[in-house]
Amino acid sequence: MPARKGTERYAKVTVKDCWHPYGLQGLAPEKFANIASLILKGKFALLGVRYDKTIEARWPIQ
Repeated sequence: MPARKGTERYAKVTVKDCWHPYGLQGLAPEKFANIASLILKGKFALLGVRYDKTIEARWPIQ
């Protein structure tokens, strides 16, 4: 087996700032509450069930 030509490079791990509703279902209650509050504040995005749309939270709700 030939030796590798170089070291493998990976993408940096970042904060997940875009959430799908199905991904929120498996979270622990404390983490869910934290993520939900950040979504409502507008810091994180919530994807719609259809992948082509993003839901924007507007505060205060009118």
